[in-house]
Amino acid sequence: MTQSEISRWLKAVTVLLAAMGIVFFFMVVPILAVISKQRYPQLAFLFYPGLAYTAAIAIPCYAILYHFWQVCRQIGLDNSFSKENAAAFTSISRLAFFLTIEWFIGLLFLAVGGWMKTGALVILIFGIFLSMIVTIIAAALSHLIFKAYELRQENDLTI
Repeated sequence: MTQSEISRWLKAVTVLLAAMGIVFFFMVVPILAVISKQRYPQLAFLFYPGLAYTAAIAIPCYAILYHFWQVCRQIGLDNSFSKENAAAFTSISRLAFFLTIEWFIGLLFLAVGGWMKTGALVILIFGIFLSMIVTIIAAALSHLIFKAYELRQENDLTI
């Protein structure tokens, strides 16, 4: 596969993830919120805060996709090991860590209030673990890409 083919595939996956996110954040979650509001009327007061929390989760997710798109663009330009990609993965790592904190705050909020339901617990724990995995992988990739960039710079100077 050429660099441009890899870049196109990665961009296609990024667009697919963005579309899935739109369906999840703006269709599935509101429908589930309405169902939960009807099923648990004592928790109806959490409807709007829950939708706001969903938006607070969606924003960093789309910021991560934006930075990943920039990485894909650099790959297409045959500039995989660049400062730009290292910086993009650093940003992705920080955003994913912020997401981890957001997920954890949501878990604490529901647990302390005594409003935790099994489905919410599963989603929040899954979000925490997934965000931590992305944080660690993106941080490692940032470090490795920057080291490869430095090696490339040294090799360019010796030629």
